[in-house]
Amino acid sequence: MIYDLNEERSAYLQARGKIILNACPGSGKTTTIAQKIIELEQSKEIDSYSGIACLSFTNSAKDEINESYSKLSGKILRFPNHVSTIDSFINKFITLPFYNILNRDFNRPKILDHTNILNDMWKNEYTGRDGKLKEGLKRPLNNPEYKAKNNRSIFYAYQPSSIRIEPDGKFTVEGKTPSNGTVDSDKFNNYCQLIKQTQFKKGLISTGDSAFIALHILRTNPKICQWLALRFPFIIIDEAQDNSLIQHAIFEELSKEGLKNIELIGDPYQSLYEWRDANPNEFLKKYNADDSWNSFDLTDNRRSPQNIIDVFSVLRKADDAKINCVDNPTLDNSIIVYKYSENNHQSIIKHYEELCSTNNFKKNNIVVRGNSLKNKLLGKTTEERPWGIELPKEIITAKNRFFGNDIKNSINEMRSISVRLLNPSSDYHQLKEIERDLKENHLFNSLLFQILIELPSFDLTVANWTNQTESFMKEKLNLDYDVDFN
Repeated sequence: MIYDLNEERSAYLQARGKIILNACPGSGKTTTIAQKIIELEQSKEIDSYSGIACLSFTNSAKDEINESYSKLSGKILRFPNHVSTIDSFINKFITLPFYNILNRDFNRPKILDHTNILNDMWKNEYTGRDGKLKEGLKRPLNNPEYKAKNNRSIFYAYQPSSIRIEPDGKFTVEGKTPSNGTVDSDKFNNYCQLIKQTQFKKGLISTGDSAFIALHILRTNPKICQWLALRFPFIIIDEAQDNSLIQHAIFEELSKEGLKNIELIGDPYQSLYEWRDANPNEFLKKYNADDSWNSFDLTDNRRSPQNIIDVFSVLRKADDAKINCVDNPTLDNSIIVYKYSENNHQSIIKHYEELCSTNNFKKNNIVVRGNSLKNKLLGKTTEERPWGIELPKEIITAKNRFFGNDIKNSINEMRSISVRLLNPSSDYHQLKEIERDLKENHLFNSLLFQILIELPSFDLTVANWTNQTESFMKEKLNLDYDVDFN
């Protein structure tokens, strides 16, 4: 693998301290990060007991860094260095080892795969006056002090899985303050405190909870910050435009307590994860206005011809650094920009498909940012809900991953599903322990593989697939009760 060193890359590679690297699309950002790691290793700036932490937002981005490092160096990036997602780093090095500082009366903490359990743990069933089984809430959620203004429990307006703790300790609903017309602020805060205290005592935490807990631990225990700064004197964060406010706050806390070398690398125009609290404005604030950070750019694009770059650049700010095409001749085909409205989606798609057919463009995709627009383009105006529980959707997801050759994740999904069906009365902690014990059980893994291969076909009607899959799962897992997708 040949590494092309230019003036911009050289400036970044030599830089130390608090670094912001604004890297345009196609600039070779991942390769540059891998080269920085190699040069840091060769420079002997890191003690033998310390390493480089290289973090990214997604597993795929993390894997790309590992691959680039291996291609450039001919070896594997290994201990004492650490490459992972930001969430995994926070969980492994802060939240899980030091959770007892937060709460000494707790169950062993688990990071939740699915947050629906935070809602389910407050539900119960009771027999109504008509003798029928009904769904209700556990005490004290129906008490007057936890009622919204419609005289129903706040639970129904703001479910526990949507409650978030911000860096300043305030409670929000997925980042938004609840409406005063729906609930009194004091009642909402008391409700949230009850929800979170109960949840943390049970050791059930989401990735968002883990980040808040980690920030609290670091703020109240500076020696942990100092230890982490010794363990990882260099922290490089890829895709940093997608960091949340609370993740920024965690790394700022480490910096205050002795972490001298921290690098944020990304592109604000490629921020994709607003639903996961991504906040590109924080990245831009450090890049443009914070003198404690040194800003650098990568502006050479090796992916796109200049005419595509120029069209994209119209959407950028006038004072942004100009992006230049490198080694990509301009194509003869002109660029077509579609302006769509609520009423012309299908005519645009039809024109696009005809254009691709005329030019023999066999590999083509329509990519959109959100599910709502995607569903409109597909003609889906409402979400279909053929089942009353998530289980059949989880089975479909596992099978689709299997179809897509994502064998590892499909097996993991099916293991989680099967363990829940085999142990219907176990709580979350017990289920996770069983999953862990079964992970190396080759006979059980073989059964999961068989289930994924033999699941009823998606060519069936929804009703037939439901009936056949309910019976199939009961038979394969040898259950003593009927599976019901509701």
